[in-house]
Amino acid sequence: MITTKKLWELFEVSWLMMRQNPGGKSPYLQGYLLGFAGVINIKDAIDSGLNTEIKIKVGNESVQAKTVNFTSCDPAELTPADAAEALNAAGFTGCRFSVDLETGRLKLAPNCPTVKWIQIYGDLAAALNFGSCRNGEGKGCYLLASMDGDLKSVAETEEWGEDNKIQNESPLGNIVTYTVPGKRGGTQIVVTDRLASREAKQMINGGIWLSGDVDKPEVYEPPVASDGEPRRVDVFTFSKVFEKNSNTEGDEKFVRERLYIGGIGHMARAGGAGNWSDSEYTITFGTYMGNEGKEHASPRETDYTQAQWEAMNLTGIIEFDWANAECSKD
Repeated sequence: MITTKKLWELFEVSWLMMRQNPGGKSPYLQGYLLGFAGVINIKDAIDSGLNTEIKIKVGNESVQAKTVNFTSCDPAELTPADAAEALNAAGFTGCRFSVDLETGRLKLAPNCPTVKWIQIYGDLAAALNFGSCRNGEGKGCYLLASMDGDLKSVAETEEWGEDNKIQNESPLGNIVTYTVPGKRGGTQIVVTDRLASREAKQMINGGIWLSGDVDKPEVYEPPVASDGEPRRVDVFTFSKVFEKNSNTEGDEKFVRERLYIGGIGHMARAGGAGNWSDSEYTITFGTYMGNEGKEHASPRETDYTQAQWEAMNLTGIIEFDWANAECSKD
C-alpha cells in the first residue's frame, strides 16, 4: 500500500484539457459526448452540396474522417434525430449517434462500454454543439495535450472557509468554546506552458476561431464582455512519484493523475518583449456531482503503476494534429 511508504513526487510533467458536454457534465465521467437539443441551423458549416467532413476517434483507435451528407433532411431546421440519422449513415465504426433520452440532445457513444474515451473534431462538430461549441466557437469535444516537455509549472491553491468558533462566557469570565473547522471549497490552478496554442486559448477564453487556407489567413477574435458562451473544461495533470532517495529516469513507482472537473478561467501570455512567450492558464474549479449522485471536490488523485500506465496507452488516445488527421478516410 502506498500509504505505508515514504514517497517523493516530482512536479507535473504533462497535462490534458477537454471541454465539457453542454449542461456542464464531464465527458470523461459520463463516458459519452452530448451535442445540441431542439432545432438548429448548420448551413454555415456545410458546403453547397450539403456535405461536410467530421472526424471521430474511439478509444485509442485511428481517427476516422468521414463525409456527412444532409440531403435527407433540412440543415436549416435540423433536429437531433435527423442529425443522428445522417451521421450514422456516414459509416463510422465503433460508435453510434442517437438522441439522449434524459436530455433530448444529440449523443455520441462508443459501442463498447469499456471504452472510456471518445472524441469528435471539426467545424461540423462545433456546429452540432459538441463541447458546448458553435460554428467558429471551437472545433468540438476532444483532448488537447501538452505531453512533450513543454509544461513549465502547475500551481494549485485550495480554498478553505474560515473556522467557525462559538463561545459562551459565564458571568465570572469562564469561556466555553466550540470550533467547527472550515469547509473545503473550490480549487484554482495556474498552468504555465511553453506552447502558443490557439486551440487551448479558444477552449478557455472563448471567442471566434476561423480557420484559414491558402487564400485567407486564420483569424481569432477574442470574446467581448457580453459574450455568454459557456466554456467549462476538465483538466488532467500527471506527475511522477518515487520511493527512493536517489533516482534516474524510469525509477518512478507511480504516475499520479490529478483530475479537475468543470473549470472556468482565462488564458494570458506571460513573458517579456524580445523573449519567448509562455501561455498562462488560470482556471477555477468548484465542486461537481459524480455519477453516483454525490458531490465531490477537485482534484481526484489516481496513482497508476508503471504497468497500469502502459496499459492505458494514453499517447494512443491522444491525437496531436486533428486538423491534418486523415486516417480511415472514406
